[in-house]
Amino acid sequence: MTQETAAARADAAPARSAGGRWFPALAWPLTLAGLAISIYLTYTHYDQKALVCSANATIDCHAVTTSKYSKLLGVPLPLLGLLFFVGFAVLITPWALNNAAPLFRWARLGSAALGVLFVVYLVTVELAVLDKICLWCTGVHIITILLFVLVLADEFRRLGQTD
Repeated sequence: MTQETAAARADAAPARSAGGRWFPALAWPLTLAGLAISIYLTYTHYDQKALVCSANATIDCHAVTTSKYSKLLGVPLPLLGLLFFVGFAVLITPWALNNAAPLFRWARLGSAALGVLFVVYLVTVELAVLDKICLWCTGVHIITILLFVLVLADEFRRLGQTD
């Protein structure tokens, strides 16, 4: 291998990494927080007495988490959230972030977009159908939207790079 070839490969390496240091530094805490809330909500789905949330005319976690909309095809939504955050954690491991295969970039973007679509659906159900809001769910919704914004920012950063 010539020195020119080695230099060209070294120059191309940064284009493969996702966002340098800022992307994982922001994505990991958000993903872990979403994972923690999803674990808690999954647990409280099966033990409703463990759910801690104040209740008033608008905020009522119990009403939201026990409604007929709290399952999709029989699967509790918090469990789907748990699976989402576990899957997203895999997609932001150093191995996946530095992998040149476009599959990982598409998977990050697709999963984050699907997460936002679920957020839109769930917030619509909370506000328009149930007329109640779950604060724990809102936390997951905010985290999901922030992860989507991070993934988009990273994709725009990549588009601005030259190979």
